[in-house]
Amino acid sequence: MLLTAAALGACHSGTSTAAATPAPGPASAPAATTAAARPSGGMPAGVTAAMVAEGDSIFHARGCRNCHGMDAKGARNGPDLTSGKFTHVNGNYDDFVRIITSGIPVAEIKDPAHAQAMPARGGTRPGPLTDDQIRSVAAYVYSLNHK
Repeated sequence: MLLTAAALGACHSGTSTAAATPAPGPASAPAATTAAARPSGGMPAGVTAAMVAEGDSIFHARGCRNCHGMDAKGARNGPDLTSGKFTHVNGNYDDFVRIITSGIPVAEIKDPAHAQAMPARGGTRPGPLTDDQIRSVAAYVYSLNHK
């Protein structure tokens, strides 16, 4: 059930989050479902403050900070994750999960200023990120753009 709610929230989080709330009535039922899939604070269903905090900790303890910068505003080999402008993802939570899981091979990097691959699952040192850790890092990165 949580996966369904997360999927519903992800499908609609690529749209503007500043949309007006529709008037109550039968025509607003889909929008009400979407709003219910997003908990307060604009985070996708299933994403908690604890996940964001853990993701922040992992981001700064692992190689993420080396390429994206300590402030996640970009560095020599990684783009800014705070600008809301992305080349390889659409900005929704599930897409952040996807890219952290699969990484980006050098041949697929779209910005020539960044010449090193993004390793799948955060790389192998100290070990690949678990699925829960990936979801937490994705929650942190998502939170940087959806406050």
